[in-house]
Amino acid sequence: MDIILLVVAGALLIFMFWSSSRRRKKMQADEESRQQALTPGTPVMTRSGLYGTLVAFDADDLTKRAVIAIAPGVEIEVHAQTVTLDQESLQAEDADEYDEVDEADEEFVEDDEGATLEEQIFDDARLDDEQTSDETDERKND
Repeated sequence: MDIILLVVAGALLIFMFWSSSRRRKKMQADEESRQQALTPGTPVMTRSGLYGTLVAFDADDLTKRAVIAIAPGVEIEVHAQTVTLDQESLQAEDADEYDEVDEADEEFVEDDEGATLEEQIFDDARLDDEQTSDETDERKND
């Protein structure tokens, strides 16, 4: 009975070591593939939560600093191992949300191409007020 218990314990130890080494190899392979995907122009996020666009990155030598543009004309240097892909931006690029535009929206955009942002906002508010007043007038007539 003692021998069976020792064999089972030995088998569990061997399985634990094999499983952990396999998981570690898989994590290393995933990390290498992520590092290779980091090319200039890729939207990235640092581990501290800073979003930007990758300007310079050396995937082969992670001791060099990565350069990230966080705003037009503003570039920062961070440790290369803190840079990860920005999954939210990548998912947004893959989605075709902007392909489906209502015809009414297209007409509105065509009419206001020369207008400034403030004018467009003012016009939107005015249209909303007119619709609300039309609805109020209809209720009064009923």
